[in-house]
Amino acid sequence: MGEYTGQRVFISGGSLGLGRALALQLARDGAHVCIAARGREALDRTLAEMQAAAGTQATTLIARHVDVTDPAAVEAMAAEAVTALGGLDLLICNQGFAHIAPVTDLPVADFRRLIEVNYLGHAYLCRAFAPHFIGQRRGRVMMISSVLGYLGVYGYAPYSASKWAIVGFAEGLRQELGLHGVTVQVVYPGTIETPGLAQENADKPAVVWAMESGSPFNKVRGADDVARRVLRAARGRRFENPLGWDGWFTFLASRHLPGLVRWLNDGDLRKAIKQHGGSSG
Repeated sequence: MGEYTGQRVFISGGSLGLGRALALQLARDGAHVCIAARGREALDRTLAEMQAAAGTQATTLIARHVDVTDPAAVEAMAAEAVTALGGLDLLICNQGFAHIAPVTDLPVADFRRLIEVNYLGHAYLCRAFAPHFIGQRRGRVMMISSVLGYLGVYGYAPYSASKWAIVGFAEGLRQELGLHGVTVQVVYPGTIETPGLAQENADKPAVVWAMESGSPFNKVRGADDVARRVLRAARGRRFENPLGWDGWFTFLASRHLPGLVRWLNDGDLRKAIKQHGGSSG
């Protein structure tokens, strides 16, 4: 039996990348899992992979199509998922995306979309599932933020804002749900090797690419590796969960030596601009 055998888990953004990796690991472990996302084709494909991973285990594995920016749709889907799974033990809010550009170059619509998907989507999911957790007086909520949920760097200002918002929301929710025996946690992954990363890299300003490529702390991890670390964190009680030595280093440095971190980041930016002939684009 695995650590999650018999556990009932919901994963948003569960069709691709980290969400898919989490779903497959949980299915292999014998968990009952509901994945949700917008793309029906990817959802169906991942559900089939989950069923294959589970093998002959008697588990409930389902997929639901939902737009997390629609609170009414999220409420309805949450009720349906709890009924189908026979309850819920772990909610993993995972959906998110990045548009990377200087503030003056990013379309206004992208500012709004980043907040709607990355932050409000998490908030709507938590609000929808909270009554169930409160009623059973136990459970766990895991929110996927980012290293950029506590650091701010060139080209990521709007994205960082959406990830910082998750942390602030989780801080308050931790106390609210903690009164009812429910654990709330945040994970801070760095760069994850996912299908969306190649397109993200192709669209990055040259300076951003140069800064990231030259940083010893921008370690790229595979989705399976990150999923294992996330599920390990979800077995503990730590509220904030950086991943890996590089994640812990930047997390602790940003907390205790923020001036040094900004100085180092500014140095990386100047070096990257110099490499590209003085252009910050």
